[in-house]
Amino acid sequence: MATILDALKSISGYPVCDAVLQNIATKRGLNLAEEATHDIIVSDGYRLATADVMRWVSFAPNISQEGVSFDMLYSDRQEMRKEANSIYGELNDDAYIAEIKTKFGYKGEWL
Repeated sequence: MATILDALKSISGYPVCDAVLQNIATKRGLNLAEEATHDIIVSDGYRLATADVMRWVSFAPNISQEGVSFDMLYSDRQEMRKEANSIYGELNDDAYIAEIKTKFGYKGEWL
């Protein structure tokens, strides 16, 4: 059976380093070495960790090294953020609620 580490890595084909996954797991109260059982996968902690991984990947740069490239379309990044934000909102994750509501960008000359 797969571990929580394997399950989180499988969210995206983008290479997320183990240190990032360890930080996310620690923040969400998960042990990466544990088996990814049904109870864990449907838990709030795992779902929030999934959202954290999607959010991290959505902001990761396109990379190319030794002939191997990892890049994502802008629309795919937006969809990942949208899905992550949906999970944060559904589970009332306070750390991201304010960020979700914040809008950045050019507002025009009259503001």
